[in-house]
Amino acid sequence: MKLDKLHALPDMASRWKETVLRDRAPFLAAFLAGLAAHGYAFSNKLLNHDEIESLFGKGATITSGRWGLEPVKLLFPDWSMPWIYGLISLLLISAAACLMLRILDLRRPGLRMLMAALVTTFPALTGNFCFMFTSAPYAWSFFLAVLAVRLHQKGRRVLAPLALVLALGIYQAYIAVTASLFLLCMIAQALDGDKPVGEIVTGGLRALAMMLLSVGLYYGAALLVLRFAGDGFNAYVTENVNGSVGLLRRVRIAYDAFFYVFTFRNFYLITSEALRYVHIALAAVLAACMAGLALRKKRWLHAALLAFLTALLPLAICCMFLIMSQQSIHTLVMYSFIAVYLLAGLVAERVTLPAGRGAAALMSVMLALTAAGNVYFANMTYLKMQLQYENAHAFYTVLLTRVTQTEGFDENCRLAVLGEQDNLLHRFDELDTDLLQGPNRDLVNIYSRENFLRFYLGCELPFADEESLRTLEDDPRVQAMPEYPYAGSVRKLGDFIVVKLG
Repeated sequence: MKLDKLHALPDMASRWKETVLRDRAPFLAAFLAGLAAHGYAFSNKLLNHDEIESLFGKGATITSGRWGLEPVKLLFPDWSMPWIYGLISLLLISAAACLMLRILDLRRPGLRMLMAALVTTFPALTGNFCFMFTSAPYAWSFFLAVLAVRLHQKGRRVLAPLALVLALGIYQAYIAVTASLFLLCMIAQALDGDKPVGEIVTGGLRALAMMLLSVGLYYGAALLVLRFAGDGFNAYVTENVNGSVGLLRRVRIAYDAFFYVFTFRNFYLITSEALRYVHIALAAVLAACMAGLALRKKRWLHAALLAFLTALLPLAICCMFLIMSQQSIHTLVMYSFIAVYLLAGLVAERVTLPAGRGAAALMSVMLALTAAGNVYFANMTYLKMQLQYENAHAFYTVLLTRVTQTEGFDENCRLAVLGEQDNLLHRFDELDTDLLQGPNRDLVNIYSRENFLRFYLGCELPFADEESLRTLEDDPRVQAMPEYPYAGSVRKLGDFIVVKLG
């Protein structure tokens, strides 16, 4: 047995070498395009509300059902390091993009490179890098969600659900990526028409069973971990599970969410108004090409299955709307929308008639424009975050100067920052990221502003506790104070230096 394994090593090495050589072009395309999009985030320490709070942590883990974030700390310690975690994340996403190409058996070199670049420049990854403290674990989760499909294809009946369970344990939303890839595989088979319809459907049902098994194992593991931790799901989970809405209504919401991407650029998955029209044109050309392929082959049962599967694709992409409320869904959750681009790649590779080749070339141009737009959007997002940080740093520097110069300030004083005011910092509306989960409108009216003062300005003043803040808010002397930055908005009251923002 040992000799057989030793003899198999050269063959294994040869297969790995062949894989690396075949995928090196799309991998490089993915990595370089991703570096162009996200390199600024890797080389600067950009902030938002959660990034400030989780500078030395992974945020809510077990109580959010993300129990996988605890063991993954062995690989990615609790230090939010942009350069190394950014590179690791990009390498993992690039590898996942190459796995997708294998899963879908895309072979044209140009298309393979374009598809890979679209994966690493997609706005969901931009949103992920706004939360650098979880970027590497989420990239690992994304890779595992894709790997599960490949392992299922290879008949690894134990490893496939294991990979998906581990992925869900880190970030549950990537179940939509797995579901979309399985559906795309079925669409490719229906387009080709080589397999009987019954065999395609049976394969899809096996994939569905694998996903349901994985979800069940994940949920069981989550409950078990919570029991050992003596805790329960946090409010974010319990308040946002979409259990009060009927199934048909949730299905309608999921389809609405998909089409709102094209009509309203929801979640900024489409990064500009010009690209919205490009996407509408892409959808029209794609539909025409798929209809042409189905009619040319004249396999009507396969054509009917193709229409049905295509109609199911938006539901697979937006399947998290079946579970969570609309308010809890954001850009990071919608990475599965890349299935639209992968579908375009599948179809473009299969058209052979002159008119079809022209349509395929047109789709390639539109996809390339999309990738370029994504690169610009990512850089604009990171520019906005940099400007927001500089703005907030200057604001807090002045605020601390006024605090330390307040009459009566001494070593026994505690800092109490009260209220909120929206116009204290420049909003940078010139850089539109309102529908992207990541950048804040400002870094003053946030729950983690004490950590900003502590970690980024070296403020070691003790802060007032919640009970003291509530008491001060009701104090008539505080209510009579003007709002910051006007004279009298910073004053000493007892042992507190009170700053009234609003």
